Amino acid sequence: MRLATWMASALLALGVTGVMGLTGCDGKISQCNRLIEVINKEQGPLKEASGSDPAALKKLADTLDDVAKKVEAVELKDEKLVGFRDDYAKMAKDLAKASRDTATALEGKDPTKAAEAAKNMSSFGSRESDLVDNINKYCSGSA
Repeated sequence: MRLATWMASALLALGVTGVMGLTGCDGKISQCNRLIEVINKEQGPLKEASGSDPAALKKLADTLDDVAKKVEAVELKDEKLVGFRDDYAKMAKDLAKASRDTATALEGKDPTKAAEAAKNMSSFGSRESDLVDNINKYCSGSA
């Protein structure tokens, strides 16, 4: 009888340890999935970040502010993922500002400022791509 109780206790402890190990892995995986899902859903405006219509650029800026809020709202505990989330939200906010700056320059008919603002906006494509690559590497375990 004592042997059966001991074996049951040992199996229970082993099961709890196994579940705790899976929970740790699932925690990161689950957090990665939440962040990636929101980013994928909100990536459209970043891909369309161009143009010379001030009204469209202002609308894009508003959309990007919304993207930043949605990304910031993703609850994460993993410190590395929190950093990625915050970087992505900052990038969206920076692009929103650049979009507004471009719209203002175009409205003011200042070709020099418009060219500078457009150049600034064009740099965001590689910034976003690098950030997404880093998130994917970390979440796949190859970082």
